[in-house]
Amino acid sequence: MNSQENFYDVIIVGAGPGGSSAAEKCAEYGLKTLLLEKEKLPRDKPCGGMCTIIEKPKVCGPAVTKIIERKSDCFKFYFNGKPIRTFKYTSFLFSRKKLDYFITKRAIKAGAKVIDKCKVNDIEIGENKVHVVTEKGSFNSKIIIGADGVNSIVAKKTGLNKGWNINEVSLAIKSEIKMSNKEIEKRFGKDILIYVYSDFSGYGWIFPKNGCVNIGIGCRLSRSDKLRDRFDNFAQQLGFESKEVQAHMIPTELLKKPYKKRALLCGDAGGFVYSIFGAGIELAIRSGKAAAILCNEAIKNDDFSLKMFKKYNSICKPFITDIKTSSRRLRMFEFAIKYNLVSSFTVNVFLKYLIKG
Repeated sequence: MNSQENFYDVIIVGAGPGGSSAAEKCAEYGLKTLLLEKEKLPRDKPCGGMCTIIEKPKVCGPAVTKIIERKSDCFKFYFNGKPIRTFKYTSFLFSRKKLDYFITKRAIKAGAKVIDKCKVNDIEIGENKVHVVTEKGSFNSKIIIGADGVNSIVAKKTGLNKGWNINEVSLAIKSEIKMSNKEIEKRFGKDILIYVYSDFSGYGWIFPKNGCVNIGIGCRLSRSDKLRDRFDNFAQQLGFESKEVQAHMIPTELLKKPYKKRALLCGDAGGFVYSIFGAGIELAIRSGKAAAILCNEAIKNDDFSLKMFKKYNSICKPFITDIKTSSRRLRMFEFAIKYNLVSSFTVNVFLKYLIKG
């Protein structure tokens, strides 16, 4: 491999919804794009697998309907085990393995090069290039995008985020329980079920899918003592036996500066998450595309200054406002739990404000 072959306009680390969306858009701009993924593709990720916007043509294209496992038009909220409120709200359920690979294949079709089973070991940002060292050799680029999740190696190696503190991330535990679609329809219909408790500053969920239900529970890491015990009790109360579980962390705070010269972070790596629900797929896609817009502008103008990369926050501004609102609402909810202010009435009021706001 000669030096010209391994020099790219943009290198993206992480082939999730954010990284693959960034790669697709960069390639559409005509940028020489490399997408690196440490796992063998296609791969799965611990996730609820629910999103509200993936069916929109501008997000993933009309063909995405092929991977949607179930459409839900209703959220049902429970407080201390009792139904409290129902909202009409359309959402879509899917397998992360299928969704991620669907977008990755779109990136390949657009012209991006993808290398899987390629772990990044080191990154060095120089004056004129970014040098990336992987298990499969070294690559260089004009810009690097970190879309490699909450424990982003790009964030750490570039100094954008040395690590989250325990108040900046949530811990979620989930399990997928096999169940016939007939039984799913009988027990849950097509509803998304959310469980809130007066003694717990998080929530539980049931997402009905195709041939299985995704159940889980999560809260801020600093308040996650005995979360596994709570998950087991939650599953048992609902009549589930969870043999295999997965745990993962989710950012609850947006990084103030998810950028520097020649480097950008999108998705969970940059804290682009609606923290009140721990929902990050929509924002991963949107921030990935925003990163691609910035890359195209920087390369087109041959401008890799900090001033140029500061524009990333401006491009992301429409949804950054929503992220900050979500974080405030999470803190409000946690405050109410801490000071024993939660009742069926206050939860009802809060949910009305949350959904309509």
